[in-house]
Amino acid sequence: MNSKNKSNSVSSTVAKALLSKILSGELHPGLHLPTEREMAEQMGVSRASVHQALLELELQGFVSILPRHGTVVKDFRKQPTPQSLEALMSSDSLELDRSLFDDMMDTRLWLESECARRACHNIYDTTLNEMRELVREMTSPEADLTDVIYRFHYRLTQASGNSLYSMIFRGFEPVLRNMIHHHYSVRGEDITASAAMCARLLDYIEAKDEENAAKCVCEIIRQGITVLEERY
Repeated sequence: MNSKNKSNSVSSTVAKALLSKILSGELHPGLHLPTEREMAEQMGVSRASVHQALLELELQGFVSILPRHGTVVKDFRKQPTPQSLEALMSSDSLELDRSLFDDMMDTRLWLESECARRACHNIYDTTLNEMRELVREMTSPEADLTDVIYRFHYRLTQASGNSLYSMIFRGFEPVLRNMIHHHYSVRGEDITASAAMCARLLDYIEAKDEENAAKCVCEIIRQGITVLEERY
């Protein structure tokens, strides 16, 4: 790795670390951050890397760099930039501020329940069969559970027939995979019930029962939310 790429890598690591603290609420809106020199010493990196990281976070709408007044954490919910959502979607941190976690889960409940309704009329037989195979894989000891469950829900968004829905879901892949992994690492016994609910969801979709399909997918998601909420 040449020196330029190494520098970019370090600054990205610093930006990611600071972003995680902002998303968790540890660094709250209005807070003045330490000076670049102080942060560089605390993190064991160069001042230039810290400066570059702060510029990246400013572009994303998470901090404001004020000449002669230092760097202040912004309320990105009220003053987002076009890059704010992209940064949030690419973050794989599970340490989220409670209100941000609730907003993310509300969005997922809305998105997947709407996808379940649309899938009742738009799903292809090949997709339905693929999703049934994924349900069977869920209870296999050899399965990569996180991958199987993520792919099941991603296929549901594709089955909606709305390409933007599936693109939005795919954008949140890092954090969703981490959430799935955490859920079944903490409560592995949930997988039997999860697989049964997923199978029932597909039955509702095949029967074109929009109402029960939407309710069922929300039940599946809320099972995971219950486990994730224990962190609070």
